[in-house]
Amino acid sequence: MRRFTFLFQAANAGIVFLSLAGCGQQEAPPPAEVKKSIQVAPSGPSEMELSQPKAYFRDAKTVMFELKYRFTKGKPDKYYLCEITFPGTPFQGAKPMESWELKGEGSIKDGLILSKLEGKLQEFEIRVSEAVSPQNGYKLISNVLKGKVE
Repeated sequence: MRRFTFLFQAANAGIVFLSLAGCGQQEAPPPAEVKKSIQVAPSGPSEMELSQPKAYFRDAKTVMFELKYRFTKGKPDKYYLCEITFPGTPFQGAKPMESWELKGEGSIKDGLILSKLEGKLQEFEIRVSEAVSPQNGYKLISNVLKGKVE
């Protein structure tokens, strides 16, 4: 009874007893191990093989083009530029692409509108270049395809 009286008197005096021993508490688990993924820069330029080029007029001023591609070295992990030119004319076009737009192999299709057509477009050339950053310039990674405009 004496013990109870002491606790009661201590409580009335505004004294609070706290248990600091941590009875029944478990230790916090160790922090989870954090793993960082590090992207390794490619060792060199990719290589791409182009095939089955086709260019044709959709209407009087719109030229459509398509081709098949296949990465023979590396994989799509940079920026790419598909360029089409028409030898003997000032006309040219470019299709910029990012890595997520390409696969190991597939096809590229696009078109360009000619500002004013003087004469007839007869031939075309298509090539693909890549860059780690477009601001640093592109480097040719493919063969150059040639064909007749249909």
